[in-house]
Amino acid sequence: MNRRSYLRAGAAMAAGASTAGCLGGLFDSGPQNVVLSPPDDQLADSSSLAYPAYGESFPAFTLPNPFAEEPFSVADFEQPFLCTAFYAFCPAECILLLNSFAKVQARLLEQNRADEIGLIAITFDPERDTPEALRTNADRRGINYEHPMWYYLRPESADAAKQVVEEKLGLAYEKIGDVNGDAYEFNHISVTFLVNPDGMVERAYRGQQPDVERLVDDSLTVQDAYSQDT
Repeated sequence: MNRRSYLRAGAAMAAGASTAGCLGGLFDSGPQNVVLSPPDDQLADSSSLAYPAYGESFPAFTLPNPFAEEPFSVADFEQPFLCTAFYAFCPAECILLLNSFAKVQARLLEQNRADEIGLIAITFDPERDTPEALRTNADRRGINYEHPMWYYLRPESADAAKQVVEEKLGLAYEKIGDVNGDAYEFNHISVTFLVNPDGMVERAYRGQQPDVERLVDDSLTVQDAYSQDT
């Protein structure tokens, strides 16, 4: 049994038990299979959101990783992870967003915990975001893209990107400007997801510049809870 199956089974047992471990105690009220308490800055009715939010399942998908032989699969990933969508040619929002991810990576490295949290950035502009463009993006943002827990994911086509980013993750975007050439941009929303090893959304941080310390603290809180339960 892999770790995700084990945790899912353990959470189900904890829900019906009078005595519970670390995770079971946190599961006693509110959504099941989450560690963090409900966020103060999320709408009370998350059904009005297009993207998965606190206490909801994160959609399963598999996407190519241009810097690894194997694709990345949500279903097979057994650590907490932060996930967002971007495009490398963005002149504004995505610069701030990926800067935040770079700082999260740096904080985790400083604490010797970078191996515990996945950092996933999905491009929705695979036509221009070639492996070389992603390397350039990493250099500009100060990202160590060769670290085993950093994942640049590049869908195989624009249609595949739409299917995952817009249809599954609920992050709408629209090509604007020179739509038939190479100088186009995108109108898009920016959301960063924190997903636990059980495949549940712990946080959906809205905005182009999420708070770095909050991302690190929340991610490590989730990781510590799961580590204590195993």
